[in-house]
Amino acid sequence: MKILKLISIFIITSTLFFCCGATKDKTIYKFQKNPPFKIVDAVVSDWVGGQPGVRGLKVEISTDSKKVKLDTLYFRNQKTTLKLTANTTPSKYVGILVTSNGINDYILDKDSTKEFGNFPKIISKNIPFNLNNNEAVISYLYQNETYFYKIKIINKEVN
Repeated sequence: MKILKLISIFIITSTLFFCCGATKDKTIYKFQKNPPFKIVDAVVSDWVGGQPGVRGLKVEISTDSKKVKLDTLYFRNQKTTLKLTANTTPSKYVGILVTSNGINDYILDKDSTKEFGNFPKIISKNIPFNLNNNEAVISYLYQNETYFYKIKIINKEVN
């Protein structure tokens, strides 16, 4: 009887450990060391919007290849889509990140129509990479496959 209890406890605990391990995210991002393109320039600059408290970062990345399409930028705990500017040589991609803290004045009233114009705060998304303040990760498409490449230094543009 004691052996049956020990076996059942062992089976239950081992099942719990295997189930907990199976729920973890198995996505692993492998960085490419030799991508099929070269980063010609990577510049970040501040921008300020037309309304108080609206500001962010504009990241411009230039590459020497037209065969590769840059897709997503991960920078300073945010993620944005990179957009190709007009046909330029080298190819230039731009990503816009909003960094304002969003100090919003909310109108609270019994009449919900008076609350029109209240906007939720922008919450920073956690990205799946550990990056320093001057590092970024770009995802790119090459031959219908998605790859990741880490940019070591992004130069700060002086205004």
